[in-house]
Amino acid sequence: MKIAGRPLSPKERLILNIIIFSIVVLLGVFVAAVKWFSRDLPSMARLEMIEPSLKTRILAADSTVIKEFYEQNRIMLPLKSIPIEVQRTFLAVEDRRFYKHFGIDVKRIISVAWRDLLHWNRAQGASTITQQLSRDLFLTKEQTFPRKIKEILLAFRIERTYSKDEILEMYLNQIYFGEGTYGVEAASRKFFGKSVSKLGLHQVALLAGLPRNPAGYNPYNNPRRALKRRNIVLNAMENYGIVTAAQVDSLKALPLDVAKKEKRKRAFAGYFTEFVRKKLEAKFGPRAIYRSGLTVYTTLDPYLQHVAEDSMESFMEDLEAKGHYELTRAAYLDSIEAGVKIEPNYIQSAVVAIDPTNGYIRVMVGGRNFRESKFNRATQARRQPGSAFKPFIYLAALENGYSPSDILLDTPLVVELPNGDVWKPHNFSGKFHGAVSLRYALTKSINVPAIKLLQKIGTPSVISLAKKMGIKSPLRNVLSLALGSNEVTLMELTSAYSVLAAEGMRSEPVAIIKIVDRNGNVLEENHGYHEEVLSPQITYLMTDMLKTVIDEGTGRSARIMGLKIPVAGKTGTTDNFGDGWFIGYTPNLTVGVWTGFDEKVSMGRNKTGARVALPLWTDVMKAAYPDNICPDFKRPDGITEAIICEDSGLLATPYCKRVRKELFIKGMEPTRQCDIHRVSSYDMLNPDRDFRNLDRKASRGRDIIH
Repeated sequence: MKIAGRPLSPKERLILNIIIFSIVVLLGVFVAAVKWFSRDLPSMARLEMIEPSLKTRILAADSTVIKEFYEQNRIMLPLKSIPIEVQRTFLAVEDRRFYKHFGIDVKRIISVAWRDLLHWNRAQGASTITQQLSRDLFLTKEQTFPRKIKEILLAFRIERTYSKDEILEMYLNQIYFGEGTYGVEAASRKFFGKSVSKLGLHQVALLAGLPRNPAGYNPYNNPRRALKRRNIVLNAMENYGIVTAAQVDSLKALPLDVAKKEKRKRAFAGYFTEFVRKKLEAKFGPRAIYRSGLTVYTTLDPYLQHVAEDSMESFMEDLEAKGHYELTRAAYLDSIEAGVKIEPNYIQSAVVAIDPTNGYIRVMVGGRNFRESKFNRATQARRQPGSAFKPFIYLAALENGYSPSDILLDTPLVVELPNGDVWKPHNFSGKFHGAVSLRYALTKSINVPAIKLLQKIGTPSVISLAKKMGIKSPLRNVLSLALGSNEVTLMELTSAYSVLAAEGMRSEPVAIIKIVDRNGNVLEENHGYHEEVLSPQITYLMTDMLKTVIDEGTGRSARIMGLKIPVAGKTGTTDNFGDGWFIGYTPNLTVGVWTGFDEKVSMGRNKTGARVALPLWTDVMKAAYPDNICPDFKRPDGITEAIICEDSGLLATPYCKRVRKELFIKGMEPTRQCDIHRVSSYDMLNPDRDFRNLDRKASRGRDIIH
């Protein structure tokens, strides 16, 4: 090698070799450093699959959002949906040379370093939007040299993988703004109560100023600092040509104009959304719920849900005021506010409403307050249903050839138990009624006839029928089954009653209609499960008997409270008034209500299902049918009518005093006339005979079983 036509001297050659060696060494060190710091960075393939964490939205039947599950509250927007003023404002504040650099802004780094050196402190940052994105996506915020090197290397990779517009779109959807919000759209809705596309320029300025210090510039907690930061951003907008000087002056005069911070409300449909969340977690895992951005379409009727929740709390407060309980919810809240932690052992209630035609769960209230007690009494609490279980006994009897007019004896009963004990069941009234029809016994909820009926048809047939109708809890083969001694859930019982409303068709309860992923692909669609388990004729007879419960029996207070539509239902009360139930239905809605204490203690004397459950049930039904208009139950073919004597269950004669029009399955109607209220030929020829007295004497003390 020569310099100016002469060969290099030994000294010059040595210096040149040292320089070349140093360059090679530095290059080697640089390459090694790059490889070292790149060893745990995401691969190019991983970079090509960046998907920000998105929240899962739970939608009601009308597509309103009732709950969101997320790690990061984010609403993705394509860049074209973000106003250009918003895009340019963020560039003005964070990275003015964004479209000119290749991941790092060398010119800005030198400028910032010089200013920091002059002020002898690190007052300004030089990270580009790409660097910030790489840090937020894959790194931590620790201020260390290795992290900064990784940030730069990642920025280079991201720039090679994505276009500038794609990077800006990811950035505007990724960054944190405070108050748990990520991305411009979620932040805009949080701080201003509207979409980012509807913001004023002064609001855009505040929004763009938040990412630098979300906590410090939070307009709710630090309004003065937030205002100062907004005005700094407005100046930057002027320098960047987004607004004029005149506009800046007028915009600075405006207030922060943020939405009122929402107070913590009662968790609307908390028990239902948790029920849905558990189903999602069982199928897709927790990560999918909190990060994958699923959209879940559910069956919930938000209006009826609101009515049920509000009516429940109002009714429970009234019940507490009249019941003089040791602990009320108001007393519980007072204790919590005073710093005394106690269990929420106040009186509780639960409501379930199901569309019997498809099994859709329209209402689910599992307790008075989900935040105070997450135990779902609609689906998790197994309680004795009391007389609300009796319809299964009568249904099994109808299937075994009985008719509503058949006579049972309500007389003292002694049952010897397998262990040698003796069981003497009694009626709620403490009295016996003698000969009663199936309809009357169910209408008045008389216990002893139901037990005797169960003795005749056998417990296995009743258990089998209950299982077919949707009861999944274990049922013991005991005579007390007739009185509802076996525990079930409110959901099970309400679903089973829905079979009657649906003319014998059973539909499995459904909460989720459809699940869609972030890209709009349908992951699951629920078409439900339907099965005919009873004939329409049997269910119609049972429904007609249960209509009598509402019109003439233990459920008649629903009529007093103004409910006029065709409905059928049954009350239920357990021993010592520990549980109160009412389950009732129309052709297109079944509603079940339970009330009681979690500890299975008494609610107080005479706290029957008619008093502690029926009023709430009536409120929900009246809300579902505000005009008191509802179609009646469809009468199927194969049903016939006959005028019968209520005392004998046989065809009425002119001498029968208590008669009614009764329904029968065709071919099952009685063919004999009443043998209680009849006269002989001799009596008919004697004008002095008082046939009414003869009727009374003839019917006195006679037990007729058909």
